[in-house]
Amino acid sequence: MSMIWLLRAGAYAISSFAIWNFFQGSSFGDPSLVKHLALDQGHSMLLGVCAGFSNYTGLDVTLIRLVWALSSFYRGIGIGIYILAFFLMPPS
Repeated sequence: MSMIWLLRAGAYAISSFAIWNFFQGSSFGDPSLVKHLALDQGHSMLLGVCAGFSNYTGLDVTLIRLVWALSSFYRGIGIGIYILAFFLMPPS
């Protein structure tokens, strides 16, 4: 039962990032200051999800990959969220 809860929480988190990113793109400010959450396949190791999160948040990509790998060991949650993020994030 907790597995379903964690998958739903991950899906809600990623979808809220996607919705927030959508509304950020339609802001009236300087368009060069708006960051978009998108896949970065130029700096990717697998599909570009971690590199995209790194570009968006400004955190080191190695730290993001480490956290994602550790979350994969907990019942495979990281793998499911990674695949979901790949399908939700647009290519850069």
